[in-house]
Amino acid sequence: MVMFVGVLLPASFWAMRQDKLVRTDSGYVAAHSWGAEVEPWDAQKLFAGAPGTVLKVTVEESDRVNAGDVLVQLDDRELFDELEARRRAEEGAVAAVEQATRDHEESIRAVSGAESAVDRARRALRGKEVMSRIEGADREADLREAERSLQKAKNEVDDKKAAIASAKNALELGRSRVRDARVKLGHSTITAPISGYVTEAPVEVGQHVLRGIHLVTIAPLYEYQLRVPVNKFEDFQRMEEGLKTLINIQKTEFEGTVHRIGATTRAQGDGAKKNFVIVRFNSGGKLGLLGLDADVRIVMPPKEEESTMAGALLDTVTGRGKDDIDTKTTSVTTPWMLLCLSKVVGCAFLLIALSMLTAVVTRNALIAILGVTGMWHISNLIFDFVGLPELSYFEMVRTMDKVLTGVASVGDELTAIAWLFGIAAAFAGLTVAVFISRDPPK
Repeated sequence: MVMFVGVLLPASFWAMRQDKLVRTDSGYVAAHSWGAEVEPWDAQKLFAGAPGTVLKVTVEESDRVNAGDVLVQLDDRELFDELEARRRAEEGAVAAVEQATRDHEESIRAVSGAESAVDRARRALRGKEVMSRIEGADREADLREAERSLQKAKNEVDDKKAAIASAKNALELGRSRVRDARVKLGHSTITAPISGYVTEAPVEVGQHVLRGIHLVTIAPLYEYQLRVPVNKFEDFQRMEEGLKTLINIQKTEFEGTVHRIGATTRAQGDGAKKNFVIVRFNSGGKLGLLGLDADVRIVMPPKEEESTMAGALLDTVTGRGKDDIDTKTTSVTTPWMLLCLSKVVGCAFLLIALSMLTAVVTRNALIAILGVTGMWHISNLIFDFVGLPELSYFEMVRTMDKVLTGVASVGDELTAIAWLFGIAAAFAGLTVAVFISRDPPK
């Protein structure tokens, strides 16, 4: 009765509530959130890179697109005209650079000619002692004129050199404008950067858009996120990135991870402000999850608490045992329930057989009851000693939740049941033999 009422029924009740509590190798689910809305993961917004009129919109909301597909086409005729005008300006700038280079080369040749003229004038003055005064004055005037021409030619070289630099700057500016026009022309066709589906397409054909206007939003395929409120601040303090999450969306379960922990609180539907975490998950090829409500369970690390006997029993009944190394989310089933019942009945048969044997040997009911009670308590040590720890009642209580939820091994459980009934049958046979040998007439 104690096994039934104190162990089997509470453990069964716990197992039927597996959707509220999950055992794992790292602890148990302590944070549970209902109604978190499924959002796209890293949705990409596309904006107009240049002003223009919308000529064509090829997609609508919820359409699936592949990377490279054309989404929006802007009227590019004005952009073509602008590009052509800037290309002509660039060609003019190239011609100006070439002309300035030729002028510079011509000025250098003029400097060489002026230097030759100065040399001739200076040679002509070498014999001025034998010249007349008038002839010497003319040659000095020729020399001064040649030197002025040389200086003018050198100034021309500097001017032409500066003209080349100015023409090159103009050419670079023209080329920059051509590149800018080409970029604008490239922005007239908006394509999908990733494969996904369209969640927003707010523009219409004929609408004039400015640079920076939002055109389309694309969400990646199969990647989603949830902003999960954490009801208890104590649970939030134990949150870590990478924690496993179990996500239930309309009876379909997905697995995800805690991607980011929020640094601020958010107001919920009831007006209360709560901390939150961002959970990321992959739908495994399933579409149509955006906007649906999801129940999220976050597998928390265990609390650091000192274990006691009473706490261990309570953890066993509530499914929070630290040695529960598997995760099980299904409810209790009839076959596993029958396995648990068989273990309890096997224990009962073992107790009855042992009690009857003790009563036959001692011929005293009180001694039999007390003796069997004592043997039952030390049976944990006995079973451990003989290498059958799974037959001890404490081990049976501790692992009852694993059996009910199908985590245990069927073979191990059937072996344990066979041992229990086998030992009980051996005690029963011994009891009959002792009884007959001591009282043959009866």
